[in-house]
Amino acid sequence: MAENGRSAPGRGQLLTTLGLVAAVAVLATHHEGLPFWLGSLLGVAAVLGCLVCFDAPRGGWQWLLAVVGFCTSFLFAGQFLIALLT
Repeated sequence: MAENGRSAPGRGQLLTTLGLVAAVAVLATHHEGLPFWLGSLLGVAAVLGCLVCFDAPRGGWQWLLAVVGFCTSFLFAGQFLIALLT
C-alpha cells in the first residue's frame, strides 16, 4: 500500500517551527514588558500550530521538524516559566 501525502515539510510546519525558535529567542532576552508577552503569545500560537501540523508526520524531513518542534516546545515552556517566576 502506497503512503499518501507528501514527505517534504509544508509551509505551516516550517512556520510553526520557526515561530517556536523566535519565541524562545525573544523570551531568552526579554523577561518583562511587551516583548515578553508578545513572545509568549507567539510561542503559544506556535505550540498549538505544532499540535495541528505534526499530527501524523510522513517522511524524514517532517519527522526531523517534528522532533525540533517538540524539543523547542519544551525550551519555550522552560523560558516562559523562568521569566514568569523571576
